[in-house]
Amino acid sequence: MDACPKCGRATEPTARACPACGVILAKARPRTEAPRPSPAVVHPPAPEGDDEPSGGQAVLKVGLATALALGAFMVLRQFSPPPPASAPAATQVTRAVPALPAPELTGQDVSSLSNEDVSFLNALSARLQKSPEATATEAEIERVEKILTANRESAPLRNLMMVIYMRRADHDLRLGSFVLVDEALVRMKILNEAEPEVYAFETVARAQRSDWEGAVSAARKYESLSGDATLNMSYTLAVALERLNRRPDAVAVLDRPVFQRCPSVTSPADRSVCLAVQELRAALAQSGASAAPPEPAAAERRRAVLNIDDSKEQLQSDKFDVRFDGENQTGVARDVLFVLDRAYTRLTDVYYDRPLRKIPVVLHSSQDYFTKTGAPWWSGGVYSSHNGAIQIPIRGLPSTLPPEMEDVLVHELSHAFVDEMSGGFAGRDLQEGLAQYMEGKRIEQLLSAAELKSLANSSGPAVGSFYMLSLAVSEQLVQSRGQSMVNRLLKAMKDTGSEDGGFQRVFGQPGASMKKEILETFWRRYS
Repeated sequence: MDACPKCGRATEPTARACPACGVILAKARPRTEAPRPSPAVVHPPAPEGDDEPSGGQAVLKVGLATALALGAFMVLRQFSPPPPASAPAATQVTRAVPALPAPELTGQDVSSLSNEDVSFLNALSARLQKSPEATATEAEIERVEKILTANRESAPLRNLMMVIYMRRADHDLRLGSFVLVDEALVRMKILNEAEPEVYAFETVARAQRSDWEGAVSAARKYESLSGDATLNMSYTLAVALERLNRRPDAVAVLDRPVFQRCPSVTSPADRSVCLAVQELRAALAQSGASAAPPEPAAAERRRAVLNIDDSKEQLQSDKFDVRFDGENQTGVARDVLFVLDRAYTRLTDVYYDRPLRKIPVVLHSSQDYFTKTGAPWWSGGVYSSHNGAIQIPIRGLPSTLPPEMEDVLVHELSHAFVDEMSGGFAGRDLQEGLAQYMEGKRIEQLLSAAELKSLANSSGPAVGSFYMLSLAVSEQLVQSRGQSMVNRLLKAMKDTGSEDGGFQRVFGQPGASMKKEILETFWRRYS
């Protein structure tokens, strides 16, 4: 057994993060594998071609197709959800993620692969086929990602990549490395956000850490994509709803027709689920819970119409409508759309709820930006709750997006998610703190010891102090209470119609009092 260099807890030799404190062990242990690359290496698929495979390519066709067809995607999970407050201990449920379909490789699928790549992929897929517990190393993951980047039209290669991500995420989940599980979920959703099994795995992962809001959201997403209400997913959804004290909703799930086949099931796993359902149903009946009427669809908030110059060009995805100034900004506009689509996937995983309509994004020349938005001179971008739009200044005439602008886009998009979840009632300090946190900013990484001391002793309304103290509060809120509690807080703001009402409902005290406690702790630590 190894030990965590930060907290000293014993860890498995294969663990990548400490289950107690979350520190990434690879940063403290000698590295034997290449670092994991950014998810950006995975791109959307392109249309398939009709080229005939060569001899070497035919070998790959047999290797990959066989491995996938025989169930390389199979991942066994043991999930024992905590029992309801009024119910006996829930029966253990064995959960199997079924194999994805494995379309045959064509000549185009492997046209650019070298013989060395063919041998590598065949050996890797054979190893994954051999054992459901097998995982790829960091170096192998990086190599497959690079191969997929050059062959992004290959459906079998994308399937193999999904197998690899799922296996690694399952391994990390068994070790309790939830930070790495979340990272893998983002990668899987970037690879294919419409794959139902990603959300089936996420449901179990969220429930395993008692993130019941997240489990409900993932289970609903799975069912919307698959169109299938399975025994296991329905039971897990019912448990999550019960744990959130939504007992009438849990009863409604347990009344689904899928459970009518329980008397005739034969597999041990299905029997186990049906027994657990019986116990949960009895406990809910004893508590007097009855099925709730169907919830009405959420009404979209009314937004003001954004006035956009007719001269601006337009570039769209299913989530964003980007407007920009002529052909000289086409490259930048495409980069903006790519960054926003990728950030949208990650933030959906964090916040669960998403904006209900396409988000307008306007790229301005510098002077036009300040004139049209009224933003201060130091502003790098602005999100308006009034019209739901993101507006960004593009300085000069760059052909591609400057790297520093990526953080600005993530920051402003975070505002859109928080605004949606909170119904527009989140205060500016919480909005700015969470947006900075989602950029990846951390207060101790941004400021030196002397600067932290100066900030702790500051008392003025300076812009810099406001942003840094907002980050300090939000960072502490996320790290001490958890993202699921922050999500619950934002939803409570929407339900109660005020930020303070949300704090009272979730934490039992006014927002001002809770923020004051956090800042007093910050002052004692750094002053």
